Amino acid sequence: MSAAGFDLYVPGDSWLHRVDARVKLAFVVGALALLLVWSNLALFVVALGLIHLALASAGVPGARLARVWRTLAPFLLLIVLLWPLFNRGGTPVLLEAGPLRITGRALLGGVAAALRIAALSFVFVLWLSTTDQRQIVRGFVRLGLPFGLGMALTIGLRFIPTFAGVFQTVSDAQQARGLVLTGGALRRARAMIPILIAALVTVLRLSEQLGWTLEARAFGAPVPRTTLHDLAMRPVDWLLLVLVAGGAGVLLWLSLTAGLGRGLLWPVV
Repeated sequence: MSAAGFDLYVPGDSWLHRVDARVKLAFVVGALALLLVWSNLALFVVALGLIHLALASAGVPGARLARVWRTLAPFLLLIVLLWPLFNRGGTPVLLEAGPLRITGRALLGGVAAALRIAALSFVFVLWLSTTDQRQIVRGFVRLGLPFGLGMALTIGLRFIPTFAGVFQTVSDAQQARGLVLTGGALRRARAMIPILIAALVTVLRLSEQLGWTLEARAFGAPVPRTTLHDLAMRPVDWLLLVLVAGGAGVLLWLSLTAGLGRGLLWPVV
């Protein structure tokens, strides 16, 4: 069974793949802070454009990015449609019928909210597409996360796509044997029961094998653990860390003090 379709990581040797995982984590934190503070449409579009350029330079396939957009599209469209219903202030008034009042500013606010969610999502796509799961967890451990929690995080990241692959494999096997998953919601729910049972049995077997593997590798032994591939900050990583932290800090300070990015249509409130 293959879980590759559920894993965002794209193996490669691009400049982004070589950047230390802790530097990329600092970028994620800074980008999230800025995107949550900003409200400007133009800045969201610029942020999305820069993230997509970085993803392209890292060799992330366009088909994978299109799949992320397809997954986000219904949610983003729902935000754009519902936002004017709850935020009825501003001008010009585009539609007014009884309690329903839709204004142009509210509609633009919905677009800005959707773009913010898209930008936040692609920040994580950039991080997870160019950073191996072991490097992510190792970065957290080097930053002070206990090794046991790091191992738990590793197992979670590793086996979520595995479990999804198990469910898909069992579903395909059951349908090949004549299981019908069409019809009403109640009929589909009943048809999912044999799939869930078979997937649960498979997952329990995998959990038992995982326990044996951890025992064989002396997990929990009260001795200092060694690492085959440890993280090491290079001079270029330190330079990027200074640029990321300094740039994000300056932009955040300007946003909070001078209103940079706080206006919906103009860069400054």
